[in-house]
Amino acid sequence: MSTITSAGAGSGLDLESIISSSVAAKQSQLLTPVSNRKTETQLTLSGLSQLKSTISNFTSALDKLSAKGAFNQRTTNITQDATDPVFSVDTNDDASNGQYNIIVNKLAATSKYETTFDSSTTSLATEDGTLNFSAGDKTFSVDVKKGDTLQQIRKRINNSGSNFGLTANIVNTSDGKAKLVIDSGVSGTGKDLNITASVSSLSALTTASMTKTQSAADAVITVDGNELTSDTNVFDDKVQGLKLTAIRTSDSDTTTTTAADGTTTTSTTLKSNKLDVTTDTSSIKDLVQKFVDAYNTLIEKSTALGKRNTVVGGESQDDGGALAGDSMPRSIQNYVTNMISTPSTKTSTSNISTIFQLGISMDNNGVLSMDSDTFDTALDDNYEQVVSLFGGSDGLAGTLSTGLKDYTKTGGLISIRTDGLNTDLSALTQKQADISTQMTKYEASLRAQYGSLDTLLASMKSSASYLTSMSSSSS
Repeated sequence: MSTITSAGAGSGLDLESIISSSVAAKQSQLLTPVSNRKTETQLTLSGLSQLKSTISNFTSALDKLSAKGAFNQRTTNITQDATDPVFSVDTNDDASNGQYNIIVNKLAATSKYETTFDSSTTSLATEDGTLNFSAGDKTFSVDVKKGDTLQQIRKRINNSGSNFGLTANIVNTSDGKAKLVIDSGVSGTGKDLNITASVSSLSALTTASMTKTQSAADAVITVDGNELTSDTNVFDDKVQGLKLTAIRTSDSDTTTTTAADGTTTTSTTLKSNKLDVTTDTSSIKDLVQKFVDAYNTLIEKSTALGKRNTVVGGESQDDGGALAGDSMPRSIQNYVTNMISTPSTKTSTSNISTIFQLGISMDNNGVLSMDSDTFDTALDDNYEQVVSLFGGSDGLAGTLSTGLKDYTKTGGLISIRTDGLNTDLSALTQKQADISTQMTKYEASLRAQYGSLDTLLASMKSSASYLTSMSSSSS
């Protein structure tokens, strides 16, 4: 607070200290209650923010449990050489447990053409023209300029922004010639490459003039005796829920048989590889363990936030939580505890109706723990009922998540509380500013009063000094 003048200069009294002490006492009387209230409000806002974050972490775990396919995780095992696999497999939510014998008969192929020129650096195009490329439903065109060499044409083809994956390469042969090799990059039966030219001088670069070295073809696999085809090496949902990718053709077995007349016959067959698809119980257990962990964090955090100050010898230890005495932490604890303890009413959970039948237990502090072996047994024996208990929007996870989001959503219970507290905080900040203004005026008033007193005392002091001086002279 600024000093308006130096009070007491005339009288010699320490009026400045009197003014400062008076202002400080008045300011403490007015400002301390407001500052304390502001600190409490900020502490409550911090507590609500921590509580909201903890609830959100729990609902994230719940949403993963209630998501479609959360309990339909599959693990796959293929009897094949891991260093030289025949195929790979991915599963989706529609996959079912099962065993399959799979043979990769043939990989998908792209069409290839080639032709030979005397040189790759001499002018090839005698006029401007266009080369048109198509394979299946894919097309693109390349403009060729008069005087372009084979190398320049190759670059124009490969660098075209609309190129659908076709590649053009030049191979310099031992006899000094240049062989142009074009791979369409598009596989699938009936999708052979076709190249046409707009001018006759470029006819040597059309498929009509080039030699086909490979036809476009489908990939072919056999699954349990059923032949399946795909225009790529990927067989997506040909077997429901599975995405098979052929990597190489299957290994072959050669069998020699001898007839009664002594003649021998040799036959070659492709070996099958066994694919096992089973429930990935470890992933399911991991999801449930994350549910348990997030639940415990919520209980522990809400307990800490709502803890009241302890009193020792009649004195508060100030060790309470940011929401000490607030009803919200306890309300949330009661809600989640009641939800996990109430038996499910879903018809498919006749044998398993609560999580406590899955090897999950609760201690006296409300903290959950999971017995791994008991959970495994419950999952093996009652898989569908475990899924029904936790999964779906109407399962435990989905219902809990929906209820808790009433606290955390925009316009929810925590949001309403936070908005109200922020309004209070703004009012308290304004109150502090008003008190500061009031104190400036109060100090000015004191200085005016004590200034008059200082002037009066100075005058009296001057008069007394004069009288004393006159008395001395008379003597």
